[in-house]
Amino acid sequence: MSPPTSRLQALTSHFLHPSSFISSSSPPPHIHQLSPTFFLPRAAEIEPDAEAIYHVTANNRVLRRTYIDFADRARGLAYFLLKHGFKKVGILAPNTPAFLESIFGIGAAGGVIVPVNYRLKTEDISYIFGFSEVDVIIVDQELLHLLDDFRKEKPLVPFIIDTDTDAAEGQLSDPFDEAVLEGLKYDVEKGTKGWEGLSAQCNDENGMIAIPFTSGTTAKPKGVVYTHRGAYLAAVGNIIESGLNYDTGRCKYLWTLPMFHAMGWTFPWSVTAVRGTHYCLRKIDYPLIWSLLKSEKITHFNAAPTVNTLLCAPAIVSCLNFARESVSAPLQDSCWSNFGSLLSKKHLQIQIRSILTYASDLM
Repeated sequence: MSPPTSRLQALTSHFLHPSSFISSSSPPPHIHQLSPTFFLPRAAEIEPDAEAIYHVTANNRVLRRTYIDFADRARGLAYFLLKHGFKKVGILAPNTPAFLESIFGIGAAGGVIVPVNYRLKTEDISYIFGFSEVDVIIVDQELLHLLDDFRKEKPLVPFIIDTDTDAAEGQLSDPFDEAVLEGLKYDVEKGTKGWEGLSAQCNDENGMIAIPFTSGTTAKPKGVVYTHRGAYLAAVGNIIESGLNYDTGRCKYLWTLPMFHAMGWTFPWSVTAVRGTHYCLRKIDYPLIWSLLKSEKITHFNAAPTVNTLLCAPAIVSCLNFARESVSAPLQDSCWSNFGSLLSKKHLQIQIRSILTYASDLM
């Protein structure tokens, strides 16, 4: 007769899930660990020359990058983070290519993304980065001043500054570009393993990939843990729900939704999965949005109700239809009657003039 311990183990096996007996450090070979980071090297391998990123930079240049460029830069950042041992990486930036590349670079390095709303108070920004114990912060140069308090509290945490220019190297390049190049050189020094030497395919799909935070409307901001598996499934859900791969052409996604907001609802991974084009925006700029809708044939965007109202309301359409007319008082009054509850009259007049400046190119 078998000993009591063997009989007990045989009995419990009928009630417990088989995975309970499998070590999490060595998953069985038939189990595929889900991680949305894998979408980028996959896209670059399938369509390396497909357009991945379109962006009007801070120095007012049009920047276009292919999927192989996108993947190479994310890979370079990943190796930079590995070289320096950075695990938790903060991001304080608008919707720029650097933000997008960082999402995949941090994930590929096995790190954790900590994106922060740059519209928060400086004390809340400091609290989030301090509470999450970030090792390094990727920050847009325009927002660098928001980290003055944090620098005083945590002087040893380094910053990687992005100036958001169209240069990848040379005189106009920035510390972010230099980090990417340093990482690519480090990969060469280690034997040029490329993506195979990274964690695009994570070891544990239930591991943490990001910690987005609330805006702190009630008490302090609160972090929400995103797992690799959860982000992967949400990204695939977006593809189906939003029809990102439904059209016969390529998905062209306009980034009116902040990437820091719930990881851009996981659309950075979704659009990449279908090899769509990311149209990055530094800010909500209605004339530029209309220009992109017309010239680039945008297929998808997500936005707050206020943004949609201002973009699509009849008054804006009237402004565009009468683009060749001067900004007359009746026209201003018409727009004001529609948007008076949303904007100050002075700001609205500025928006109308901006729209009319661009509108002649759209008609």
